[in-house]
Amino acid sequence: MDNPDLAPIALGDVVRQNVPVIDLGGPAGMRDPDTIARVAGEIGDACRDWGFFQIVNHGVKRQHIDGVWRTVSAFFQLPRADKRALNRTSENPWGYFDRELTKNQRDKKEIFDIGPEIGAASLSDDPFSGATPWPDAQPAFHDVMREHFRLCEQLSQTMLEAICLSLDLPKTHLADSFQPNHTSFLRINYYPVDDPLSDLTEDEHGDADLGIHHHSDAGAVTVLLQDDVSGLQVFKDGLWHVVQPIDGAFVINIGDMVQVWSNDEYRAALHRVAAMEEVERYSIPFFYNPSYEAQIAPLAFSAGQERYRAIDWGEFRRRRADGDFADVGKEVQISDYAVG
Repeated sequence: MDNPDLAPIALGDVVRQNVPVIDLGGPAGMRDPDTIARVAGEIGDACRDWGFFQIVNHGVKRQHIDGVWRTVSAFFQLPRADKRALNRTSENPWGYFDRELTKNQRDKKEIFDIGPEIGAASLSDDPFSGATPWPDAQPAFHDVMREHFRLCEQLSQTMLEAICLSLDLPKTHLADSFQPNHTSFLRINYYPVDDPLSDLTEDEHGDADLGIHHHSDAGAVTVLLQDDVSGLQVFKDGLWHVVQPIDGAFVINIGDMVQVWSNDEYRAALHRVAAMEEVERYSIPFFYNPSYEAQIAPLAFSAGQERYRAIDWGEFRRRRADGDFADVGKEVQISDYAVG
């Protein structure tokens, strides 16, 4: 795969070719052996060719999805001061933020990060533990987003099992890497037309030319619900491809840890989000991440030909997250663990 870090790509090099769309067959589909085999094969092809795909007929009810969008919109329409009162910090990573960096560049977006329930953290010294600060004026926000967290967790587990099957491994082969507690979190992205830092001087906030700058996700699997506004783009064959919104679908992409586990058979695709200039946009990714204690290395089927040395997930995650708050120089990448 070409790498935009090595060869700058013009923002206009964008085409409209959608990523694969996979039908999961509804709630009964993943209990049917024929459907399971078909889905695993299609997911394997998509991971190998794109690192991205969309799933439909996934079992999440329309009523829930509609409720999520209503709740999310209501939250981000709150006054700036009310949202900033819920700001995340380096001590507590959950909550609101309007000046996140990707690849050391500020994104034109607002976010709200939701962590696990209190008591679910794997270790008392886990820097990613803490209480999510919920808005007092909107009690429904907590209930709706906690339910969405639970549903995305289930979908993520199903996707990971299918990925294992696609690699000719038992579906539970990677389950121990997410025990006793995985370090997943739910993020709500809001891409406004106006710069969220427009109340500050330009010297204080600088420029933000993309909604999210190009990156790959650090963890295992990302389950994304996006609205009907285009913006998400994936890099393939030297071009940026728009991930066309499909009503009610979830966008799935694999992260760096699946690339390491598969020993580069599956690649975590670079992706980005265009800045909104005329209409606002929302998206909700769930980042399914291993347990804090997990050691990630190429799986046994590639023994003797490993392209990566073992990665301590807790350390890798901490180093990647440090770059979200401040320009700490080059962000850690799996290429730093490459063999040879």
